[in-house]
Amino acid sequence: MRRIMAVLLFIIISSTAIAIVNAESWLTAGKGSFEDILSYYDGKEITLSDQLQIIQDNVNFRKTPGGDVLGRLQGGTILECLDETQYKGELWYYARSAEYGEGYVICTFAKPVWDNLNYWPSFDSGNIISDNMLLFAYWMGTYQLDHGLSIVESVGNDRQLNIAPLTVRGDMSIIPEDMKIQLVLKLFEYGFISKNSSYDQLRDKSLSFTEKDNIASSVLNKHYGTDDIWKIILGQSVVIWIHENDLHAGNEGPCSGKDLTLTNAVMQKVIEEH
Repeated sequence: MRRIMAVLLFIIISSTAIAIVNAESWLTAGKGSFEDILSYYDGKEITLSDQLQIIQDNVNFRKTPGGDVLGRLQGGTILECLDETQYKGELWYYARSAEYGEGYVICTFAKPVWDNLNYWPSFDSGNIISDNMLLFAYWMGTYQLDHGLSIVESVGNDRQLNIAPLTVRGDMSIIPEDMKIQLVLKLFEYGFISKNSSYDQLRDKSLSFTEKDNIASSVLNKHYGTDDIWKIILGQSVVIWIHENDLHAGNEGPCSGKDLTLTNAVMQKVIEEH
């Protein structure tokens, strides 16, 4: 059984750090705590977007995933996100560039625009955990504990989080019937997937549960390469309840102390509330 807290010590992120540059962001403004972030967004109407922003310089924009290079994009470039796809186990965005037309960019170097927050390459900060990641992690951690997908265990004088025991892991009978739908809605609302027609369909009261469940499965397969909730949860253990596809980071370098402080604060709040 893998302990989330232990895994946090081995978070893999890009050596080229990413920082939010919007002045409203609590992370950029250095206003500190996870409680501040929760308070700031409480009741705030979030603007969803169908855009991506390139988050490093000289990023290859390709004709097909892993294919010929159409051109190179600079940090801050805005693309229209048309779709998502999987290629060799990695998430790629199908997008439209004003300069090169339609093509593909890997998720390591591009990030959906969320609530009008834009991302820009920064070489003087190691922080990559953004507001929307923390808010999603708080929702996901709470959801998992509420439904037995994770558990809190006492270890000495400490209470720690574990992924659900092997005795139930993989047991689909404990997965809430509508979890795929709820998860995909949150992925849209917290900016892990750019807004598209699937979001509106999942909120359409005229569609049946089966229709919505099929739509959610399609979205998850494109985004994670699977719609198996347990596999998605195991993928999230890379850093608290955030899947590696949603970190938008490479595979080199340590995470910042600030990132660890914030993610640990999310974890502790979830534990305290359970």
